[in-house]
Amino acid sequence: MAYPASTGRNTAELLRVVDSLQASDKYQIATPVNWTPGNDVIIHPNVNDASATTMFPDIRIAKPYLRCAHPFCLAPSLNLTSYFADCQKCKQRRIKCDRNLPACKKCTKRHYSCPGYAPKLRWANAIAVRGRFKGKQFPPNDQASGPSTIEKSNSERNQGGSHDTTMDIPMKLPSDKTVAQLLDHYDRKIAGLMVWLDSEQNAYRRLVLPLAHRQPGLMLSILAISAKHLSASGDEDSNFSKSACDAAVVAITKSVQQVTTRLAEGHDFTSESDMETAEWMLASMLTLSGYEMMGSNSMNWQTHRQAARTLVNALGTRNRKDNELYTFLRNQLSILDILACTTNFDLNIENGAILPEITGGEVIFGEFLAVVHSVTIEARMVLNPAIPVTAPSISSTLHASQRLRNSFEMARGSTLMAAGSLNFDPEWRKRDFIRLVDVYHHAGLLYSYRTLHLAEASSLETQDSIKRVMEALEGFEECLAWIQNFPWPVFILGTESYGDTDRQAFVRSHYQTIIEKIGSGHFVTVLQFLEDFWAGKNADWATRAREWESRGIRILAV
Repeated sequence: MAYPASTGRNTAELLRVVDSLQASDKYQIATPVNWTPGNDVIIHPNVNDASATTMFPDIRIAKPYLRCAHPFCLAPSLNLTSYFADCQKCKQRRIKCDRNLPACKKCTKRHYSCPGYAPKLRWANAIAVRGRFKGKQFPPNDQASGPSTIEKSNSERNQGGSHDTTMDIPMKLPSDKTVAQLLDHYDRKIAGLMVWLDSEQNAYRRLVLPLAHRQPGLMLSILAISAKHLSASGDEDSNFSKSACDAAVVAITKSVQQVTTRLAEGHDFTSESDMETAEWMLASMLTLSGYEMMGSNSMNWQTHRQAARTLVNALGTRNRKDNELYTFLRNQLSILDILACTTNFDLNIENGAILPEITGGEVIFGEFLAVVHSVTIEARMVLNPAIPVTAPSISSTLHASQRLRNSFEMARGSTLMAAGSLNFDPEWRKRDFIRLVDVYHHAGLLYSYRTLHLAEASSLETQDSIKRVMEALEGFEECLAWIQNFPWPVFILGTESYGDTDRQAFVRSHYQTIIEKIGSGHFVTVLQFLEDFWAGKNADWATRAREWESRGIRILAV
């Protein structure tokens, strides 16, 4: 590379070029503009579609000549080490990381917990710790780029509290046309993926989008996730999504400090203005959690989940049960929280977990989630050596199995009753919804049997539930209309597929469809975990998941 005599060389750029050349030479790929190790790659035109699909399960075809994929999606037989930046631990030790998956061997050799290769994000005393505003408590007011300022148009919202209702957007937004396109993409392609059943009553469209027009922090979160979802197909600049995410974090941290101050001063935080603040913050945290999930192996989703947990627990439920949007968002958080807990092994998982708010009415899958979480808590007690647990006798195991089946059967009936008010037009939606309830019912039983050691893999109960899950999944009349609900039950089916190649192929096919249609990279990690588990020597998936977690990679099948 030739540089002018007056210009020093950029070592980082030279290393980036070397990484790109090595990757291109070894894997029949090309790297796009501003590519760095870990970013999406372009499949070489010489690779035919059949071979590309085998090598890259999540292949995204923007145009016939432009096929993209994430390096995490390369077939397990390929060596991926050259695609990632060094792990943070090796950087701190100032040594060369071997970039091994799922954790670098140098960390493992020293008995360190490898933090992985994704960028880290944390909430710390309302101070931004990532992006252009790192180390700053508030975005500066004299931005050279001319930050936008949005003031609430509803003056009546100022009556409930004295806190500031004008907020600076710490970045310059794109054109109105681009913003409109991103909001339209969120409406058409993303909002439907965030609920059990998409309909005209989808609260993300009906309530969250209008709120975003009044709250800049929420608007930035929505623009970020829309831009990132579009960038996966090459239709949008991924740099804007990162900037919007960073700006949204700054907006949320400022609001977090304001809320904390007001609560510390003894305010009840119950006015209309207060509730809107809680709504947009919670909606933003959930949206940014989804944003980070698209990053294949990013762990930052957990930061936003924990922040949402803290917010909900701090506000409690008093005087909030009649607030439709807050209750909806709280229940959405409980879905993420409880199902994420099933595949993560923190012994303090029960502290602060958000359960569905089902008082005063039925909630779809509300009772089911409560039963699943009770199973998870009991399983964690068994893992905790500080809590003495005696081995169950045969009679007590049979009693526990029957009690468990009764609990899941009652939860199934509760969900079907709660669905009575939904619009199932055309009729196939009702039939498919019943199939979805059956899939979760038997997946929940499989999870419980395995986690609590209530039934062997070869038992009649286990085999019956496996059969029913597969039959229900194959029976959907419009499979793609429910694809967003499949990751967890299909993962549970995958954990019961050790040594069964036909069942493994069934699970693999469904997860490849999930990856293609939802476009969230963390599902690639789930499939990689299952492939690793199936190829291993231990038939207990939880043991393998704990090994991955000890190396900094958590499984999230949500």
